[in-house]
Amino acid sequence: MSSTVDPISFDSIAPQPVRTTDGSRMLMRAAQGVVGAALILTALGLWFAPGASWDHELMLFKLLASAIGGMAGIALLQGFVRPAPPKVEVDTIRHEVRLVRTRGKDRFVLDRCAFKDLTSVENSGTYVKLWGKNDALLAEVAATDRVAHRSLVTALRVAGKL
Repeated sequence: MSSTVDPISFDSIAPQPVRTTDGSRMLMRAAQGVVGAALILTALGLWFAPGASWDHELMLFKLLASAIGGMAGIALLQGFVRPAPPKVEVDTIRHEVRLVRTRGKDRFVLDRCAFKDLTSVENSGTYVKLWGKNDALLAEVAATDRVAHRSLVTALRVAGKL
C-alpha cells in the first residue's frame, strides 16, 4: 500500500509575497538602477558630448571605457528588476510550510518550517498569517475555499498552534 503527498493541493490559497519591513532590499535595488543608468548614459556621453575629442590616440580608450561602462550598467539594471516572490506551499499531511522558488524546471526550497516550529499563527476570517523562526513573517495565505481553509486550520490545531 502506498500513499502520495500532493503539496500543492491548496489551489485556492493565494500566497502573499514575503516582504521585509525595513525596505533595505528596495533601496539597494533603487541604487543599482540609478548607478546602472548613470553608467550607460556616461558610456553614451563619451561619444556624443559636445567638444568630444576624435583624436586617434583617444578612440581606443573611449571604446574600451564605453564598452565596460555599458556592460556594467546593463548588469546593474538587470539587478534592478524586482525578483519574483517565492511560492508558498502548505503541506497539511507533513505538517509543514515551504517557500519555494522555481527557475525553469529547477525547484529550490528556500525555507521549510514545520507547524510545530511556528512561533505564532494568526487566523482572521479566511486569512492565516504564519510566523516562523525569530518572529519573522513566513507566509500569509488567503483561502477562498472552505474545505482548504478548514483543512489548514485543523492541521494547525493538531500541531497546537491555534
